[in-house]
Amino acid sequence: MNAQEIVPLTQAAVATLLAERQACPPAKGKRPARRRHPRWPFAGTIELWYTDSTGGKCYDLATCENLSLGGVGIRADEPLDPGTEIAVAIHQPERSFYGHATVRHCTPAAAGFYCGLEFTDAGGLPARS
Repeated sequence: MNAQEIVPLTQAAVATLLAERQACPPAKGKRPARRRHPRWPFAGTIELWYTDSTGGKCYDLATCENLSLGGVGIRADEPLDPGTEIAVAIHQPERSFYGHATVRHCTPAAAGFYCGLEFTDAGGLPARS
């Protein structure tokens, strides 16, 4: 992978990726009123860097479940506290994306935890505080 294939995680970059993969329909189910963008099934690996509740620096790998212009649903082995700011990298064969997200929810699942991350970078995404 060369440097041109590592791009900032922006709405435009996510829109391009989703457009390239339009063969898959949006995730089934009614979209909650507060959700601004439809979710798309999206398998892959996501890297996470964050500070835990004790102040320790953490690095973890998780599995992408779905992707939208505003965020990503992931399956993680460990719970993530809502409100936690996370640096993320999403790796796909055609390119890798890097940026930031905020944990919006974390729910125990049959295997690990299902977490919703909202992207917080520039380029049409909510500004990082």
